Amino acid sequence: MKARLIAKQVSRLSISPQLQNAIKLLQMSAIEINNEIQKIFENNPLIEKEDSCEDFEYDECENHYSHYQSNLLAGMGKQSISTSEIIESVSAEETNIKQHLMWQIHLLNITDRDKKLAESIIDYINDDGYLIKNIETIFDDVYLNSETSIDELIAIQHLIQNLDPIGTCCIGIQESLIVQLQNIYPKTEIIRKCEIILKEFFDEFVANEFNLIKKNIKLNDTEILEIKELIKSQNARPGSKIFSMREINYIIPDVTILKKDSEWEIKANHQVSPNISINEKYVQMIESNIKKEDSEFLKENLREAKSFIKNIKYRNDTLLNISQCIFNKQLKFFKEGSSKIVPLNLNEVAKEIGVHESTVSRLTTGKYIETPYGVFELKFFFSSYIKNDSGENVSSSSIKEKIKILIKSENKAKPLSDEKIVNLLKKENINIARRTVSKYRIQLNYESSSKRKTK
Repeated sequence: MKARLIAKQVSRLSISPQLQNAIKLLQMSAIEINNEIQKIFENNPLIEKEDSCEDFEYDECENHYSHYQSNLLAGMGKQSISTSEIIESVSAEETNIKQHLMWQIHLLNITDRDKKLAESIIDYINDDGYLIKNIETIFDDVYLNSETSIDELIAIQHLIQNLDPIGTCCIGIQESLIVQLQNIYPKTEIIRKCEIILKEFFDEFVANEFNLIKKNIKLNDTEILEIKELIKSQNARPGSKIFSMREINYIIPDVTILKKDSEWEIKANHQVSPNISINEKYVQMIESNIKKEDSEFLKENLREAKSFIKNIKYRNDTLLNISQCIFNKQLKFFKEGSSKIVPLNLNEVAKEIGVHESTVSRLTTGKYIETPYGVFELKFFFSSYIKNDSGENVSSSSIKEKIKILIKSENKAKPLSDEKIVNLLKKENINIARRTVSKYRIQLNYESSSKRKTK
Protein backbone atom coordinates (compact mmCIF):
# COMPACT_ATOMS: atom_id res chain seq x y z
CA MET A 1 0.00 0.00 0.00
CA LYS A 2 1.38 3.38 -1.02
CA ALA A 3 1.82 5.87 1.81
CA ARG A 4 0.02 9.18 1.36
CA LEU A 5 0.03 12.48 3.19
CA ILE A 6 -3.47 13.73 3.99
CA ALA A 7 -4.12 17.27 5.23
CA LYS A 8 -6.88 17.61 7.80
CA GLN A 9 -8.36 20.78 9.21
CA VAL A 10 -8.95 20.26 12.91
CA SER A 11 -10.63 22.76 15.21
CA ARG A 12 -9.59 22.54 18.85
CA LEU A 13 -10.36 24.65 21.88
CA SER A 14 -7.31 26.04 23.61
CA ILE A 15 -7.73 26.08 27.38
CA SER A 16 -5.77 28.55 29.48
CA PRO A 17 -3.89 27.43 32.65
CA GLN A 18 -6.45 29.38 34.72
CA LEU A 19 -9.29 27.42 33.15
CA GLN A 20 -7.37 24.17 33.65
CA ASN A 21 -7.15 24.98 37.38
CA ALA A 22 -10.88 25.72 37.46
CA ILE A 23 -11.64 22.37 35.81
CA LYS A 24 -9.35 20.62 38.30
CA LEU A 25 -11.33 22.08 41.21
CA LEU A 26 -14.64 21.03 39.61
CA GLN A 27 -13.52 17.40 39.66
CA MET A 28 -12.42 17.35 43.31
CA SER A 29 -14.42 15.50 45.96
CA ALA A 30 -15.38 17.05 49.30
CA ILE A 31 -12.23 15.82 51.06
CA GLU A 32 -9.98 16.83 48.17
CA ILE A 33 -11.43 20.35 47.94
CA ASN A 34 -11.11 20.82 51.71
CA ASN A 35 -7.47 19.71 51.57
CA GLU A 36 -6.81 22.01 48.62
CA ILE A 37 -8.21 25.00 50.54
CA GLN A 38 -6.14 24.04 53.59
CA LYS A 39 -3.00 23.77 51.42
CA ILE A 40 -3.37 27.21 49.81
CA PHE A 41 -4.36 28.69 53.18
CA GLU A 42 -1.05 27.46 54.62
CA ASN A 43 1.09 28.46 51.62
CA ASN A 44 -0.43 31.79 50.55
CA PRO A 45 -0.34 34.53 53.23
CA LEU A 46 -2.92 36.62 51.34
CA ILE A 47 -5.69 34.06 51.81
CA GLU A 48 -7.64 33.91 55.05
CA LYS A 49 -10.67 31.94 56.16
CA GLU A 50 -13.70 33.88 57.32
CA ASP A 51 -15.00 33.08 60.79
CA SER A 52 -18.73 33.20 60.19
CA CYS A 53 -21.22 31.64 62.59
CA GLU A 54 -24.23 32.20 60.35
CA ASP A 55 -24.54 28.49 59.54
CA PHE A 56 -24.67 27.41 63.19
CA GLU A 57 -27.17 27.63 66.02
CA TYR A 58 -26.55 30.27 68.71
CA ASP A 59 -25.04 27.79 71.16
CA GLU A 60 -22.98 25.97 68.51
CA CYS A 61 -20.90 28.88 67.26
CA GLU A 62 -17.64 27.21 68.31
CA ASN A 63 -18.23 24.67 65.56
CA HIS A 64 -16.95 27.11 62.97
CA TYR A 65 -13.43 26.51 64.28
CA SER A 66 -13.57 23.12 62.59
CA HIS A 67 -12.70 25.08 59.40
CA TYR A 68 -9.13 25.18 60.65
CA GLN A 69 -8.64 21.44 60.85
CA SER A 70 -5.85 20.06 58.71
CA ASN A 71 -8.43 17.93 56.95
CA LEU A 72 -12.15 17.37 57.11
CA LEU A 73 -11.96 14.01 58.88
CA ALA A 74 -9.38 15.03 61.51
CA GLY A 75 -12.07 16.03 63.99
CA MET A 76 -14.41 13.11 63.53
CA GLY A 77 -14.05 12.15 67.16
CA LYS A 78 -15.16 15.65 68.18
CA GLN A 79 -18.60 17.17 67.99
CA SER A 80 -17.49 19.78 65.45
CA ILE A 81 -18.85 17.54 62.67
CA SER A 82 -22.34 16.24 63.20
CA THR A 83 -23.46 12.72 62.35
CA SER A 84 -25.67 14.14 59.61
CA GLU A 85 -22.63 15.66 57.89
CA ILE A 86 -20.35 12.64 58.05
CA ILE A 87 -22.33 9.56 57.17
CA GLU A 88 -21.05 6.04 56.72
CA SER A 89 -21.11 4.90 53.15
CA VAL A 90 -24.57 3.54 52.48
CA SER A 91 -24.54 3.59 48.69
CA ALA A 92 -27.00 0.98 47.45
CA GLU A 93 -25.17 0.53 44.16
CA GLU A 94 -21.43 -0.05 43.82
CA THR A 95 -20.16 1.81 40.79
CA ASN A 96 -17.27 0.32 38.84
CA ILE A 97 -15.48 1.76 35.82
CA LYS A 98 -17.78 -0.06 33.35
CA GLN A 99 -20.94 1.33 34.95
CA HIS A 100 -19.39 4.80 35.20
CA LEU A 101 -18.56 4.83 31.48
CA MET A 102 -21.97 3.45 30.47
CA TRP A 103 -23.70 6.08 32.60
CA GLN A 104 -21.95 8.76 30.54
CA ILE A 105 -22.63 6.97 27.24
CA HIS A 106 -26.38 6.81 27.94
CA LEU A 107 -26.44 10.54 28.63
CA LEU A 108 -24.67 11.48 25.39
CA ASN A 109 -26.60 12.62 22.35
CA ILE A 110 -25.64 9.62 20.19
CA THR A 111 -27.73 6.96 18.46
CA ASP A 112 -28.94 3.81 20.19
CA ARG A 113 -26.80 1.82 17.77
CA ASP A 114 -23.66 3.72 18.87
CA LYS A 115 -24.62 3.13 22.51
CA LYS A 116 -24.79 -0.62 21.83
CA LEU A 117 -21.36 -0.49 20.15
CA ALA A 118 -20.01 1.35 23.21
CA GLU A 119 -21.51 -1.23 25.57
CA SER A 120 -19.88 -4.09 23.66
CA ILE A 121 -16.46 -2.38 23.89
CA ILE A 122 -16.87 -1.46 27.58
CA ASP A 123 -17.54 -5.14 28.38
CA TYR A 124 -13.84 -5.74 27.57
CA ILE A 125 -12.53 -3.12 30.04
CA ASN A 126 -10.88 -4.25 33.30
CA ASP A 127 -10.84 -2.47 36.68
CA ASP A 128 -7.72 -0.48 35.69
CA GLY A 129 -9.65 0.93 32.72
CA TYR A 130 -7.70 -0.99 30.07
CA LEU A 131 -9.02 -3.21 27.28
CA ILE A 132 -8.27 -6.90 27.81
CA LYS A 133 -8.28 -7.38 24.01
CA ASN A 134 -7.35 -4.98 21.23
CA ILE A 135 -10.13 -3.36 19.20
CA GLU A 136 -9.46 -5.54 16.14
CA THR A 137 -9.93 -8.72 18.21
CA ILE A 138 -13.11 -7.31 19.75
CA PHE A 139 -14.37 -6.62 16.24
CA ASP A 140 -13.63 -10.23 15.23
CA ASP A 141 -15.31 -11.54 18.41
CA VAL A 142 -18.52 -9.55 18.06
CA TYR A 143 -18.99 -7.87 14.69
CA LEU A 144 -17.23 -10.00 12.07
CA ASN A 145 -19.54 -10.55 9.05
CA SER A 146 -21.98 -7.93 10.36
CA GLU A 147 -22.97 -4.51 9.00
CA THR A 148 -20.69 -2.83 11.53
CA SER A 149 -17.26 -1.78 10.23
CA ILE A 150 -13.99 -1.72 12.16
CA ASP A 151 -13.81 2.07 11.57
CA GLU A 152 -17.14 2.55 13.38
CA LEU A 153 -15.88 0.54 16.35
CA ILE A 154 -12.63 2.52 16.48
CA ALA A 155 -14.58 5.81 16.38
CA ILE A 156 -16.63 4.72 19.42
CA GLN A 157 -13.43 3.58 21.16
CA HIS A 158 -11.98 7.09 20.70
CA LEU A 159 -15.19 8.58 22.12
CA ILE A 160 -14.91 6.40 25.26
CA GLN A 161 -11.21 7.24 25.67
CA ASN A 162 -12.11 10.91 26.12
CA LEU A 163 -14.84 10.35 28.71
CA ASP A 164 -14.22 10.69 32.44
CA PRO A 165 -11.70 9.44 33.50
CA ILE A 166 -9.64 10.29 30.41
CA GLY A 167 -7.45 7.48 29.09
CA THR A 168 -9.62 4.42 29.64
CA CYS A 169 -10.49 1.97 26.82
CA CYS A 170 -6.84 1.76 25.74
CA ILE A 171 -4.87 -1.43 25.16
CA GLY A 172 -2.15 -0.43 27.62
CA ILE A 173 -0.41 2.29 29.58
CA GLN A 174 1.43 3.71 26.54
CA GLU A 175 -1.77 4.45 24.61
CA SER A 176 -3.51 5.72 27.76
CA LEU A 177 -0.74 8.22 28.57
CA ILE A 178 -0.82 9.52 24.99
CA VAL A 179 -4.61 10.06 25.17
CA GLN A 180 -4.26 11.87 28.51
CA LEU A 181 -1.55 14.18 27.14
CA GLN A 182 -3.63 14.89 24.03
CA ASN A 183 -6.33 16.28 26.34
CA ILE A 184 -4.02 18.88 27.90
CA TYR A 185 -4.33 22.39 26.46
CA PRO A 186 -2.78 24.66 25.44
CA LYS A 187 -0.24 22.53 23.57
CA THR A 188 3.21 23.55 24.81
CA GLU A 189 6.49 22.41 23.29
CA ILE A 190 7.07 20.13 26.31
CA ILE A 191 3.73 18.40 25.77
CA ARG A 192 4.53 17.85 22.08
CA LYS A 193 7.91 16.33 22.97
CA CYS A 194 6.22 14.12 25.59
CA GLU A 195 3.83 12.80 22.94
CA ILE A 196 6.72 12.05 20.54
CA ILE A 197 8.63 10.21 23.27
CA LEU A 198 5.59 8.12 24.24
CA LYS A 199 4.79 7.28 20.63
CA GLU A 200 8.30 6.58 19.31
CA PHE A 201 10.61 6.02 22.29
CA PHE A 202 8.36 4.51 24.97
CA ASP A 203 10.68 1.56 25.77
CA GLU A 204 13.65 3.90 26.02
CA PHE A 205 11.70 6.22 28.32
CA VAL A 206 10.73 3.33 30.62
CA ALA A 207 14.38 2.22 30.69
CA ASN A 208 15.40 5.84 31.45
CA GLU A 209 17.70 5.87 28.41
CA PHE A 210 17.51 9.61 27.79
CA ASN A 211 20.92 9.76 26.15
CA LEU A 212 19.49 7.64 23.34
CA ILE A 213 16.36 9.80 23.17
CA LYS A 214 18.51 12.96 23.02
CA LYS A 215 20.11 11.72 19.81
CA ASN A 216 16.72 11.86 18.10
CA ILE A 217 15.00 14.74 19.92
CA LYS A 218 16.62 18.00 20.93
CA LEU A 219 16.32 18.06 24.74
CA ASN A 220 18.15 19.82 27.54
CA ASP A 221 18.37 18.63 31.16
CA THR A 222 15.59 20.99 32.32
CA GLU A 223 13.24 19.68 29.63
CA ILE A 224 14.00 16.06 30.60
CA LEU A 225 13.02 16.81 34.20
CA GLU A 226 9.81 18.53 33.04
CA ILE A 227 8.95 15.63 30.72
CA LYS A 228 9.48 13.07 33.49
CA GLU A 229 7.32 15.11 35.89
CA LEU A 230 4.55 15.66 33.34
CA ILE A 231 4.30 11.99 32.35
CA LYS A 232 4.53 10.93 36.00
CA SER A 233 1.61 13.25 36.85
CA GLN A 234 -0.74 11.34 34.50
CA ASN A 235 -2.84 8.43 35.76
CA ALA A 236 -1.19 5.08 34.98
CA ARG A 237 -4.41 3.24 35.97
CA PRO A 238 -7.29 5.55 35.00
CA GLY A 239 -9.98 3.02 35.99
CA SER A 240 -8.68 2.99 39.57
CA LYS A 241 -9.92 6.58 39.98
CA ILE A 242 -13.50 5.31 40.06
CA PHE A 243 -12.66 2.28 42.17
CA SER A 244 -10.78 4.37 44.74
CA MET A 245 -13.74 6.73 45.13
CA ARG A 246 -15.78 3.72 46.29
CA GLU A 247 -13.14 2.68 48.79
CA ILE A 248 -13.72 5.79 50.92
CA ASN A 249 -15.19 4.70 54.25
CA TYR A 250 -17.13 7.89 54.76
CA ILE A 251 -19.24 10.08 52.53
CA ILE A 252 -19.29 13.81 53.18
CA PRO A 253 -22.33 15.53 51.63
CA ASP A 254 -21.45 18.63 49.60
CA VAL A 255 -25.06 19.85 49.63
CA THR A 256 -28.05 19.27 51.89
CA ILE A 257 -31.68 19.39 50.72
CA LEU A 258 -34.05 18.95 53.65
CA LYS A 259 -37.52 20.12 54.58
CA LYS A 260 -37.65 22.60 57.44
CA ASP A 261 -41.18 23.11 58.70
CA SER A 262 -43.10 23.44 55.40
CA GLU A 263 -40.24 24.89 53.33
CA TRP A 264 -37.50 23.08 51.44
CA GLU A 265 -33.98 24.27 52.18
CA ILE A 266 -30.93 23.82 49.93
CA LYS A 267 -27.61 24.50 51.66
CA ALA A 268 -23.93 24.02 50.80
CA ASN A 269 -21.79 22.30 53.42
CA HIS A 270 -19.41 25.09 54.47
CA GLN A 271 -17.29 22.62 56.43
CA VAL A 272 -16.36 21.17 53.04
CA SER A 273 -15.62 24.54 51.46
CA PRO A 274 -15.40 27.34 54.05
CA ASN A 275 -15.61 30.98 52.98
CA ILE A 276 -12.21 32.45 52.11
CA SER A 277 -11.12 35.99 51.31
CA ILE A 278 -8.03 38.12 50.69
CA ASN A 279 -6.15 39.65 53.61
CA GLU A 280 -6.29 43.38 52.86
CA LYS A 281 -3.36 44.19 55.15
CA TYR A 282 -0.99 42.34 52.83
CA VAL A 283 -2.56 43.98 49.77
CA GLN A 284 -1.81 47.42 51.24
CA MET A 285 1.81 46.38 51.82
CA ILE A 286 2.35 45.85 48.06
CA GLU A 287 2.32 49.60 47.40
CA SER A 288 4.22 50.48 50.57
CA ASN A 289 7.96 51.06 50.91
CA ILE A 290 9.17 47.44 50.90
CA LYS A 291 11.85 45.55 48.98
CA LYS A 292 11.18 44.87 45.31
CA GLU A 293 11.40 41.06 45.77
CA ASP A 294 8.91 41.23 48.66
CA SER A 295 6.53 43.30 46.56
CA GLU A 296 6.82 40.81 43.65
CA PHE A 297 6.22 37.92 46.07
CA LEU A 298 3.03 39.56 47.36
CA LYS A 299 1.82 40.42 43.85
CA GLU A 300 2.26 36.81 42.68
CA ASN A 301 0.39 35.52 45.74
CA LEU A 302 -2.34 38.09 45.15
CA ARG A 303 -2.82 36.84 41.57
CA GLU A 304 -2.97 33.26 42.82
CA ALA A 305 -5.39 34.16 45.62
CA LYS A 306 -7.78 36.03 43.31
CA SER A 307 -7.78 33.19 40.77
CA PHE A 308 -8.30 30.52 43.44
CA ILE A 309 -11.16 32.38 45.15
CA LYS A 310 -12.84 33.00 41.77
CA ASN A 311 -12.56 29.31 40.82
CA ILE A 312 -13.81 28.09 44.20
CA LYS A 313 -16.79 30.46 44.01
CA TYR A 314 -17.62 29.26 40.50
CA ARG A 315 -17.42 25.62 41.64
CA ASN A 316 -19.61 26.15 44.70
CA ASP A 317 -22.16 28.38 42.95
CA THR A 318 -22.48 25.96 40.02
CA LEU A 319 -22.80 23.00 42.40
CA LEU A 320 -25.66 24.77 44.18
CA ASN A 321 -27.29 25.68 40.85
CA ILE A 322 -27.11 22.05 39.72
CA SER A 323 -28.59 20.92 43.04
CA GLN A 324 -31.42 23.46 42.74
CA CYS A 325 -32.11 22.30 39.19
CA ILE A 326 -32.12 18.64 40.27
CA PHE A 327 -34.52 19.51 43.07
CA ASN A 328 -36.88 21.24 40.63
CA LYS A 329 -36.72 18.38 38.12
CA GLN A 330 -36.92 15.58 40.72
CA LEU A 331 -39.48 17.10 43.09
CA LYS A 332 -41.46 13.84 43.15
CA PHE A 333 -38.38 12.05 44.46
CA PHE A 334 -37.90 14.53 47.31
CA LYS A 335 -41.58 14.28 48.24
CA GLU A 336 -42.18 10.54 47.80
CA GLY A 337 -38.86 8.67 47.51
CA SER A 338 -36.59 6.83 45.08
CA SER A 339 -39.33 5.02 43.18
CA LYS A 340 -40.56 8.41 41.87
CA ILE A 341 -37.32 9.48 40.21
CA VAL A 342 -37.89 10.67 36.63
CA PRO A 343 -35.62 10.49 33.54
CA LEU A 344 -33.06 13.28 33.44
CA ASN A 345 -29.94 13.87 31.36
CA LEU A 346 -26.91 16.13 31.60
CA ASN A 347 -27.96 18.28 28.67
CA GLU A 348 -31.28 19.28 30.32
CA VAL A 349 -29.52 20.57 33.43
CA ALA A 350 -26.67 22.16 31.45
CA LYS A 351 -29.13 24.18 29.34
CA GLU A 352 -31.17 25.14 32.41
CA ILE A 353 -28.23 26.67 34.30
CA GLY A 354 -26.25 27.84 31.25
CA VAL A 355 -23.10 25.70 31.43
CA HIS A 356 -21.55 22.99 29.26
CA GLU A 357 -22.52 19.32 29.67
CA SER A 358 -18.95 18.46 30.69
CA THR A 359 -19.21 20.88 33.64
CA VAL A 360 -22.34 19.13 34.89
CA SER A 361 -20.65 15.75 34.39
CA ARG A 362 -17.59 16.79 36.43
CA LEU A 363 -19.66 18.32 39.23
CA THR A 364 -22.01 15.34 39.61
CA THR A 365 -19.27 12.71 39.88
CA GLY A 366 -17.96 12.12 43.39
CA LYS A 367 -20.18 14.85 44.90
CA TYR A 368 -22.93 13.89 47.35
CA ILE A 369 -26.25 15.30 48.44
CA GLU A 370 -28.06 14.67 51.73
CA THR A 371 -31.81 14.15 51.32
CA PRO A 372 -34.67 12.99 53.56
CA TYR A 373 -34.11 9.48 52.11
CA GLY A 374 -30.37 9.25 52.65
CA VAL A 375 -27.18 10.41 50.97
CA PHE A 376 -26.88 10.04 47.18
CA GLU A 377 -24.22 10.83 44.62
CA LEU A 378 -25.48 13.68 42.45
CA LYS A 379 -25.19 11.55 39.32
CA PHE A 380 -27.79 9.20 40.84
CA PHE A 381 -30.45 11.68 39.75
CA PHE A 382 -29.48 11.33 36.09
CA SER A 383 -30.72 8.21 34.37
CA SER A 384 -31.68 6.84 31.00
CA TYR A 385 -35.25 5.74 30.39
CA ILE A 386 -37.50 3.23 28.70
CA LYS A 387 -40.99 3.78 27.34
CA ASN A 388 -43.85 2.04 29.12
CA ASP A 389 -46.92 0.61 27.37
CA SER A 390 -48.57 4.05 27.51
CA GLY A 391 -45.64 5.65 25.66
CA GLU A 392 -44.41 7.49 28.79
CA ASN A 393 -40.72 7.69 29.69
CA VAL A 394 -39.82 5.72 32.84
CA SER A 395 -36.46 6.26 34.55
CA SER A 396 -34.17 3.22 34.74
CA SER A 397 -33.31 4.29 38.33
CA SER A 398 -37.01 4.18 39.17
CA ILE A 399 -37.28 0.66 37.71
CA LYS A 400 -34.23 -0.45 39.72
CA GLU A 401 -35.86 0.91 42.87
CA LYS A 402 -39.03 -1.09 42.13
CA ILE A 403 -36.94 -4.24 41.59
CA LYS A 404 -35.14 -3.59 44.89
CA ILE A 405 -38.48 -3.21 46.74
CA LEU A 406 -39.83 -6.42 45.17
CA ILE A 407 -36.75 -8.43 46.18
CA LYS A 408 -36.65 -6.97 49.70
CA SER A 409 -40.31 -7.87 50.29
CA GLU A 410 -40.20 -11.35 48.68
CA ASN A 411 -40.79 -14.63 50.49
CA LYS A 412 -37.25 -15.78 51.27
CA ALA A 413 -38.32 -19.42 51.02
CA LYS A 414 -39.70 -18.74 47.51
CA PRO A 415 -37.69 -15.82 46.09
CA LEU A 416 -38.82 -14.11 42.91
CA SER A 417 -37.25 -15.25 39.67
CA ASP A 418 -36.31 -12.65 37.04
CA GLU A 419 -39.25 -13.85 34.95
CA LYS A 420 -41.63 -13.34 37.89
CA ILE A 421 -40.26 -9.81 38.42
CA VAL A 422 -40.89 -9.10 34.71
CA ASN A 423 -44.54 -10.12 35.16
CA LEU A 424 -44.96 -8.04 38.33
CA LEU A 425 -43.52 -4.97 36.58
CA LYS A 426 -45.94 -5.49 33.69
CA LYS A 427 -48.78 -5.02 36.16
CA GLU A 428 -47.32 -1.54 36.83
CA ASN A 429 -47.34 -0.79 33.10
CA ILE A 430 -43.57 -1.38 32.78
CA ASN A 431 -42.69 -3.79 30.00
CA ILE A 432 -39.00 -4.78 30.01
CA ALA A 433 -37.11 -7.90 28.96
CA ARG A 434 -35.98 -10.56 31.43
CA ARG A 435 -32.31 -9.93 30.55
CA THR A 436 -32.81 -6.25 31.51
CA VAL A 437 -34.22 -7.28 34.89
CA SER A 438 -31.25 -9.62 35.31
CA LYS A 439 -28.81 -6.79 34.47
CA TYR A 440 -30.47 -4.37 36.91
CA ARG A 441 -30.57 -7.06 39.63
CA ILE A 442 -26.82 -7.67 39.26
CA GLN A 443 -26.16 -3.90 39.38
CA LEU A 444 -28.14 -3.81 42.65
CA ASN A 445 -25.85 -6.59 44.01
CA TYR A 446 -28.62 -9.20 44.32
CA GLU A 447 -27.90 -12.83 43.46
CA SER A 448 -30.18 -15.06 41.40
CA SER A 449 -33.37 -16.43 43.00
CA SER A 450 -31.80 -19.88 43.56
CA LYS A 451 -28.93 -18.34 45.54
CA ARG A 452 -31.26 -16.04 47.51
CA LYS A 453 -33.41 -18.94 48.67
CA THR A 454 -33.33 -19.71 52.39
CA LYS A 455 -35.06 -22.49 54.31
